Amino acid sequence: MAEFVQVIDPGHGGHDPGAVANGLREKDLTLKIALYTRDYIHELYEGVKVYLTRDKDVFVGLSERADFANRLNADHFCSIHINAGGGKGFESYIYNGSYSSKPKTQALRNVLHDTIVAETKLVN
Repeated sequence: MAEFVQVIDPGHGGHDPGAVANGLREKDLTLKIALYTRDYIHELYEGVKVYLTRDKDVFVGLSERADFANRLNADHFCSIHINAGGGKGFESYIYNGSYSSKPKTQALRNVLHDTIVAETKLVN
């Protein structure tokens, strides 16, 4: 059975803290979420290999993140962010290029999105 390759991208990092409020920095939270998610997937699922674009507090440029996933021929790429500025709830997007037109990509996004909203009770 072929391995499913998942790339998780903890948003921001290094000199780029992302959103900062209440003593919290987005880059720290996204890294914690990504590390937990990687470990959770490895514990519960066989045949899935999870890679992180960063596993410590370093800056990785956007092109480097995409190149990393492309070199691995990733089946799924998830970039984690915690937005600020008045928004609330959960949102997910898929790449608008050629991959987004594939039914498998849209189906996977739908399952992940709906499961996360249902489990967290966040506003959709």
